[in-house]
Amino acid sequence: MSLIKLILIVLSISVLSLIAYKIWQPSPAQYEDYRALFCLVIQKDDLTEKDQIFMEMEKVQKHSYPDYALHKPTFKTRFARLVFSEFQDLKLAEQQQARKSLKDCENLLAWK
Repeated sequence: MSLIKLILIVLSISVLSLIAYKIWQPSPAQYEDYRALFCLVIQKDDLTEKDQIFMEMEKVQKHSYPDYALHKPTFKTRFARLVFSEFQDLKLAEQQQARKSLKDCENLLAWK
């Protein structure tokens, strides 16, 4: 009886961990949305600090939906951080290239 309880507990923890992981990680479509938002925002030369970029991303996303929209997605900072960390992993020349061109930015930060 004790072995069965242990197996059930381990299975329950495994399933809950998998569900939490799926909820926490962005889907490819969500990553694409935040990547596009990030690439749009970094085109402004005056935005260099992470917090400034995140605030601008949130502002752009908030104003992207009309007031009468039934469902307005909330800004998820963890997804923005993921895209920002991918940007930080780029070489300095690639970062500058991404800041100059939306298309280059989206190609450099493609879902991996």
